[in-house]
Amino acid sequence: MPGVRLGHCTLVFGENGWGKSTLADILRSIATKNPAIVLGRKTLGGDIKQTAVFAFGSRTVHFDGSGWVGYTPKIAVYDSAFINGNVFSGDQVSADHLKNQYGLVVGEEGVRRVRRIVEIDGENRDCNASIKSTEQEITALMRGHAPINMKIGDFIALEEISAIENLIVEKSAEVSRARKAKELKAAKLPESLPTPSDAQTFEDLFRAGLDDISEQAATAVRRHIEKHRRHGEQIAVAHESWLESGLPFADAEDCAFCGQPLKDRTLVDAYKAFFSDAYRNLSEKIRKARETCARYAKGDFRNAIVTRTERNHELSGFWNSNAQIARPQYPDLDETVSTLERIASDLDALLARKLENVAEPLNATDYSSVLSDWSAGRGDIERYNAVVTQAVEAITSVRDALDESQLPSLENALMTLNAHKRRYEPETVALIEKLDAAKQAKTALSKEKDRLREELNAHGKAITEKLGATINEYLRRLNAGFRIDYREPDYRGKEPAASYQILINEQPVSPRASEIDKPSFRNTLSAGDKSTLALAFFLARLHADAELGETIIVLDDPFTSLDQFRRQFTAIEIKKLCSKAAQTIVLSHDKMFLRLLWEKIDQSKIQSIALQTGAQGMSTIAAFSIPDLTQPRHVTERMQIEEFVEGEQHELAYIRTRLRTVSEDFYRRGDPGLFGQSATLDEIIRRLDQAPDDHPYKAALEDLREINAYSRTDNHAAIEGDPNAETNKEELLAYCRLVLDMTHGL
Repeated sequence: MPGVRLGHCTLVFGENGWGKSTLADILRSIATKNPAIVLGRKTLGGDIKQTAVFAFGSRTVHFDGSGWVGYTPKIAVYDSAFINGNVFSGDQVSADHLKNQYGLVVGEEGVRRVRRIVEIDGENRDCNASIKSTEQEITALMRGHAPINMKIGDFIALEEISAIENLIVEKSAEVSRARKAKELKAAKLPESLPTPSDAQTFEDLFRAGLDDISEQAATAVRRHIEKHRRHGEQIAVAHESWLESGLPFADAEDCAFCGQPLKDRTLVDAYKAFFSDAYRNLSEKIRKARETCARYAKGDFRNAIVTRTERNHELSGFWNSNAQIARPQYPDLDETVSTLERIASDLDALLARKLENVAEPLNATDYSSVLSDWSAGRGDIERYNAVVTQAVEAITSVRDALDESQLPSLENALMTLNAHKRRYEPETVALIEKLDAAKQAKTALSKEKDRLREELNAHGKAITEKLGATINEYLRRLNAGFRIDYREPDYRGKEPAASYQILINEQPVSPRASEIDKPSFRNTLSAGDKSTLALAFFLARLHADAELGETIIVLDDPFTSLDQFRRQFTAIEIKKLCSKAAQTIVLSHDKMFLRLLWEKIDQSKIQSIALQTGAQGMSTIAAFSIPDLTQPRHVTERMQIEEFVEGEQHELAYIRTRLRTVSEDFYRRGDPGLFGQSATLDEIIRRLDQAPDDHPYKAALEDLREINAYSRTDNHAAIEGDPNAETNKEELLAYCRLVLDMTHGL
């Protein structure tokens, strides 16, 4: 029932199957914070949410359907689950038993270290996995960026280089050139452009004169030319040129044009004097200069410039992409070429004028600005050619240094530079930091594990030496025919395990030996011996517990398989625990064992309760008087009903009335606050009918009505036509069984 308080020493009676082991499991679940123990106890087929609330002094803990919330007390539970989990199961002692037993032996302090070691192993595996996966990621980042034979450690140790990008560009160019050495050595070089004639050449022509021609000859020739020039007439061939061309024909006696005799040769002689060798040389230079200007007019110069500049541009791209030589910054010559073509036309006009009067210099004002513009254009061409010269020098320097045999070492050097760069990229730095952190964590875990191992060894050795002696003392007092050789824990494997041998007549028997034809745990110890060993181990563990005064001890049928002597010993040890532990709870199906404890323990410290039914499928807690309910069976009314059901002879009418009194007695004690000490069955039914739906006895209401109707015949005046007036034995037996089922734990 809700609100039940347990005493310093609480004796709990409950028949088998009515909740003792459930209560022990609930308390173990609280102590271990393991909700699975409670969840596994859920009633099959039930859909009611599991809830429980326990108060330990002023602190509480409650089960919310999925786990425990609140205070966690220290509780030690001795029951079949303890034995099966830590000592043996059936005839076997497994490796898990020894591991679990070790945890109990070393206590919370040792278990904390063991759990931390197990956690460290798990964390170490995580570190190893992290290290492995991170190294794989770093290796993947290295692939294609570092020399193929570079180790990950060497990669991580690379120093950062500030000018790495420039070095990579330079080394990449070296590698590229080495790969294309033959092709580059055979490749063409840029070519200079044809340079226009020096302005001085034209100026010399314009300023040239003929000083050795007589004034009389020059005057005669110019007068004759002027005489034959028609005003405004445009003649294709200059007069001087025409005369000069016809002069070779003037050596004959007759005129070369009309055939008349040349009686006066004064003019002809003047021609010969005028058109001397110097005149012819100068005029030839002028004509050639005009031919040069004509090439500008025809586009020959432009075509030559365009063809060569385009070729030089292509070559700059070739050398840049194949040898990483910077592209030359060639000047743009489109405007320059157009300017030179225009100036060439102007020069040609000046040359034509000069040719008309070869012997007479031109006025400087007529040509100085033209020659200045020409020089500017020529300067553009020369600047272009200077860039070509520099480009050729750069290419030649690279080409002369080419060596195919250096390619492997150059490629390795380039990969090393790329590795330097890759090493300090953000993604790589983050991975290396992650790797370093994992390695540092692994080192720290290893140191922590070594320290815990040393502490655990010392702690376990100190405890097990005392524990073995204490267990043997309990075995001696329990009059066991064997003793135990408890040794240092076995630290092989991931988790430590307890280590001991059983000594029978000083002959060692391994607890894990299982051969049928050899001494073993199974065939050398009886069921009572095994229970004795488990109890001795539990008591020895409590004896070594420095925090026993803060511990709640729970014992569920601790005397199972023990003989009468050992039952007495168990009762004495429980009495000792009651004076040492914070609280002791003993659950038993044997009323007489509880009576034995009641007689030995200070009764002022004892609280006795019972687990009982009250309704089919429902267990409740009620007050339980050990003195009153441990009388001989034949003097109790319920025992009389049990005897009748078991076949003993009783008066039917009497047994029929006992159904009513047994039920009244059970429910009065089950909930005295609701029913009172003198409530009749009718009153119990009425009050229960008005009780809340969640009252644990509510489900018994209909059965109680039937029992009330059936049992009232001999307690009230006769009712005419009452179908229950006659007592049928088989029917009575059915009601007896119903009442016995409903009043378990009486």
